[in-house]
Amino acid sequence: MTGSPVIVVNTWPIPGAADAAWHVLTNQSQDLEPFSYPNALNAVVAGCTAAEEDRNVKTVGYGCCPDEEGHTTLDAMVMDGRTMEVGAVGAMPDIIHATQVAREVLYSTKHTLLVGTKAADFARSRGFQCKSLDSPESVDYWIKWKQNKCQPNFRKPGFWTPDPSTSIGPYVAMHNASASKTVNSTETANEDNHDTIGVIALDATGSLAVGVSTSGLRHKIPGRVGDSPIPGSGGYANDEAGAAVATGDGDVIMRFLLTFQAVEHMRQGLSPTEACQKSLLSVKHNEPWSGAVVAVTPKGEYGAASVGFTNFQICVRTQLLGDSVQVIPIPSMSLS
Repeated sequence: MTGSPVIVVNTWPIPGAADAAWHVLTNQSQDLEPFSYPNALNAVVAGCTAAEEDRNVKTVGYGCCPDEEGHTTLDAMVMDGRTMEVGAVGAMPDIIHATQVAREVLYSTKHTLLVGTKAADFARSRGFQCKSLDSPESVDYWIKWKQNKCQPNFRKPGFWTPDPSTSIGPYVAMHNASASKTVNSTETANEDNHDTIGVIALDATGSLAVGVSTSGLRHKIPGRVGDSPIPGSGGYANDEAGAAVATGDGDVIMRFLLTFQAVEHMRQGLSPTEACQKSLLSVKHNEPWSGAVVAVTPKGEYGAASVGFTNFQICVRTQLLGDSVQVIPIPSMSLS
């Protein structure tokens, strides 16, 4: 298929990500190096990399969201809608370009997901440089959080001592805790402490790809992995049906495979916006939460829906909109 409408869509008002992806898609070079060829997969990697390097983007890349121990780790994924191949990393320390490492997982291994320090070891074996992901800003966040008695955090009261809702850690298990207790978390995802860069690209051959990158939730328990590197949760692409990315509370999103749902809804004939809305409406969660899904069809039609966010926006770049990035607000849905 040739002559497909080229388009880039990404979560949040990060126009630099859309521009970087667009530059790859519209590159007329015939260089056959796999990482420079103008295809959808390389475009989404370029878009995510731009966000990972942009210090104005506060929860993607290095030095953003320290965990309970004061350190930043990254989650990332890429998916090729033509081959259905996926590469991903989770809870990876010390490597800045997480999405590029995810692409290495896809291209150079038969695996889908690598995690933790071993993901960083893999990255080094592929030529990536090791560098601390901590920054003066992230250290300051962590110190102030400790001074505030580790509030808020993601541990449920009644299962730890000292009480995580009122006291500073370290925390140890309460062995007489009842697993039947119903308690609310003291922290949720929102625009301030969590936003994932998710990029969708459709190239001139009609191929779709998604790329997703995040430093996750601020104050997360060390080792936590969110929805971003999970296929069908953080992102999903299928050239026959469409592509989608998600952002928000990953601990909720991954339970319902929202991007897989959105793509399958488009396969069944729903518009991108309708598909995103229907996937979000499938969530059964008793507490307030925030999330959004963005989708693109194989024809280049796009749409999005959100819940809980007060100011969710997407970036779109396509010649049909004047060949420059357009930032489009997406109002929050009512779930009542």
